[in-house]
Amino acid sequence: MFKLIILLRKKTGLTDEQFATYWLETHALLAKKMPGLRRYVVNVVVPPPNREPDYNGVVELWFDNVGDMKRAFSSPEGRATQKDTETFTASLTTLYIDERSIM
Repeated sequence: MFKLIILLRKKTGLTDEQFATYWLETHALLAKKMPGLRRYVVNVVVPPPNREPDYNGVVELWFDNVGDMKRAFSSPEGRATQKDTETFTASLTTLYIDERSIM
């Protein structure tokens, strides 16, 4: 399995609730249509006390391999998902993950 983890910062002007609602109710519906996507996990960050979090969300996208990931993002569904990301995020940090389960 190949996993992609993306760290998201919400777009300026959105509340935490607006960010999470759009992501879960609109964007996730687009993302789950990407061909070859095996798993899609949304992690909404709970702000720590007395400060803003470094990131507002973390998403995990699972594919069988890197080739499937590339095909998914180059598909019409993948391009639509990427374009929609601009609607609710200010910035993204993308990590390609080689997961090694210990327990």
